[in-house]
Amino acid sequence: MARYRETVCMYYVAAGQCKKGREASHPNYCQRCGKYVPRAKVKHINEKKKKLDKIRKKEMERV
Repeated sequence: MARYRETVCMYYVAAGQCKKGREASHPNYCQRCGKYVPRAKVKHINEKKKKLDKIRKKEMERV
């Protein structure tokens, strides 16, 4: 399953509360909203790639 943007929206207050008047009643609602604006620009690390690189590095050391 695809992962959505995890950076919190600038207008998100708490569960079920949005400054833009939307119902943020379920998880990740803000990330799917058309009015989504991230609070901060954060570079998301590709964890899958990081783990695979670590495994490949160990395999290369064995050879």
